[in-house]
Amino acid sequence: MKSIHFVFISICICVLLTSALALGQSNPIPLVYQPLVPASAAPGGAGFTLTVNGTGFTSTASVYWNGSLRTTTVVSTSQLQAQISASDIARAGFGWVTVGNLGAGEVQSNVVYFPIRASAKGVGFLPVAIQNDLIDATFATGDFNNDGLLDYALATGTTLQVFLGKGNGTFRAPVVTNLEERIDIVGAGDFNGDGNLDLAVVGNYGLRIFIGLGNGKFSKLKNTFLERFSSLSVADFNKDGKLDLYLGFHGSQSCQNETGPSCFQIYLGNGDGTFTFGGEGEHAPTGTGYPAIADLNGDGNLDLALSGTDFFGKGVVVVYLGSGNGEFGKGIGYSVEQAGDSVAAADVNGDGKIDLVTNGVSVLLGNGDGTFRKGSSVVSGGSESIGVGDFNGDGKLDIAAGLSILLGNGNGTFEKPLTFAGLGSAFPVSMGAFKANGQLDLVGIDPLDNTLSLLSQVPGYFTPTNLDFGSVSVGTTSPSQTASLTNFGSTEMVIDSINTSGPNSADFAQTNNCGSGLLPNKTCQIQVTFTPSMVGDESASLNVNLKGSALSMPLTGTGTDQTYTVTLTPSTLTFSTQLVGTTSQPQDATLTNTGNQPITISSIAASAPFGQTNNCPSTLAVNANCEIQVTFTPTDYGVVNGTLSVTDNATGSPQKVALSGTGTAVVLSPTAIDFGNQKVGTSSVPVKVTLSNLGTSSLSITQIAIKGPDPNDFSQTNNCGSSLPPQSKCTITVTFTPTAMGSRSANVSISDNDPTSPQTVPLSGNGT
Repeated sequence: MKSIHFVFISICICVLLTSALALGQSNPIPLVYQPLVPASAAPGGAGFTLTVNGTGFTSTASVYWNGSLRTTTVVSTSQLQAQISASDIARAGFGWVTVGNLGAGEVQSNVVYFPIRASAKGVGFLPVAIQNDLIDATFATGDFNNDGLLDYALATGTTLQVFLGKGNGTFRAPVVTNLEERIDIVGAGDFNGDGNLDLAVVGNYGLRIFIGLGNGKFSKLKNTFLERFSSLSVADFNKDGKLDLYLGFHGSQSCQNETGPSCFQIYLGNGDGTFTFGGEGEHAPTGTGYPAIADLNGDGNLDLALSGTDFFGKGVVVVYLGSGNGEFGKGIGYSVEQAGDSVAAADVNGDGKIDLVTNGVSVLLGNGDGTFRKGSSVVSGGSESIGVGDFNGDGKLDIAAGLSILLGNGNGTFEKPLTFAGLGSAFPVSMGAFKANGQLDLVGIDPLDNTLSLLSQVPGYFTPTNLDFGSVSVGTTSPSQTASLTNFGSTEMVIDSINTSGPNSADFAQTNNCGSGLLPNKTCQIQVTFTPSMVGDESASLNVNLKGSALSMPLTGTGTDQTYTVTLTPSTLTFSTQLVGTTSQPQDATLTNTGNQPITISSIAASAPFGQTNNCPSTLAVNANCEIQVTFTPTDYGVVNGTLSVTDNATGSPQKVALSGTGTAVVLSPTAIDFGNQKVGTSSVPVKVTLSNLGTSSLSITQIAIKGPDPNDFSQTNNCGSSLPPQSKCTITVTFTPTAMGSRSANVSISDNDPTSPQTVPLSGNGT
């Protein structure tokens, strides 16, 4: 089974820790986190004072700009101010900002990139594959040959390759180191204080350290831990100027006396590439990935924040306050709506206090004392990584959650996620400066196609991420779908052409209103249709070819056979007994187009004595339905059968519903007689009952009689005979002669050939 692994060793953008002197270190290693203030600058501007926030700053702390010292004022142990000249920002590019505590044992901090670029209202990304067909791959970024250009180390199986960057988004041929085992996680840091980045790798045999030689090569492993870790981060947790390790367990592993689905341990660096266990493990939220590392309560000690889910499966961020010796107190949990599995520390609302941001994305606003309050939440679709930086050069911190970019408003809230056409799944990414253009890049491994891609910024935002036309009949054209292209750049976007390409490009067509150029902050639309020429899945790409680059959007659809099918339900309609000449309540039949082509209806009819009305159009669209209401109006007594027929161009036409109903032609009036009080032995006044035959045929009468509980108390005479002609009536005369006192009852019963036979007229009276 193929698998992809990635390590995000960062609280800012990437870790690049270097030292000037080996061993004997006494000053803490500074830690810099966002924001730099300002967060970015336009090229060609005036010099300014750069405020650097972090922790571990001593009285000799100084700011380095691209490896050169700048005049620095120490404001506090957590803030510095450095003078940046106009020449430093004369051209688009980056300032690589680090901090070093000058003196014996100086060790520079992690790198935070300062973008020098024009401001834009948005961002767009273009993926370029730099490694394909990767299996069991993991990578880390850093400057492995100390030339000031960003590189990456890629481990695949038992091979480690270091690709040295050229500063333009391309790389030199890899420097290869063969390993003894398969590697799952790789992270970078200067673990022996010689000024070269080393690698901490987690593989089949636990964690091992490879010592960097400063040229992209590494020496033999230095030491081994037998545990199988699932995450790794680097910082100076005990302030001795030597890098330590945060090692996370995820799954069934345990940390010393802490058992559960996730936990972590701290291993303290000895300054020579070896480590000593720093204390008992701590339980962590389920699903925890990479932590935020920062001084969250202002005591000068590094703290941790982990994101995951609690016992009830709810999102949570747990904060562990550090003691300054590598040990941490019990965690304090904060519920969040969108936890994710990684968290970053940065001041996202500009109040000078460190906040926490999960890759979900949820924001916890810091109070400066190690406690937090709930901030905003945005569903990001991101995965396994969180990075903070100024992506669009507007001076406000933005978020990279996986491949989703959330532009910041500067007050701790963020816009809806931007996702990008042509990019794969929401795989974890690292941020960096692989191109010297001032625009932050992304790099990551897509587990869907096992490709390591560099995602460079382009001035166009191409949305949505793909167009899927679903199933469309061969030879027919789908409704159009819209792709939008927005120019977020500061100059006109030159469009060389817009076309489709790929295996089935001939079956996808586009029209657009983009023209040959798109002005800044303008949007144009591209309408795409799909006309399959074959049965089966088809694919292509929609391409916007710009001057110097191209944007692509995947197109997919499935060609299907043309089918003309409908259903007519129910299959039968049965009406209850209905008097001749009257109309029943309607019953419904439904006609549904179940094919993939519109259905032409030529006629709908019901045989007499049934009738129909309907709301069916002459053409019934795919998946549409209409209602047919059927009524029953009998003209004679007896059971009647009929058919509802729909004639159309669908298979099996005409579609039919079997109809049946029962008509009755007999009407009795009155329908009941109450004789009231009558003296025993005397006869009442006769009451007449009219028997009517409303049918079109003679009613055959077999018997008219008094029946019921007291038949001897009532008598009848009639002139109906044995047959009553159609549309005629006869009279039945009934008399009440009670034979006893009290309530007496019976009925007149008529037996005939009508379906309702025998018909009855209830009789009642009271003997006195």
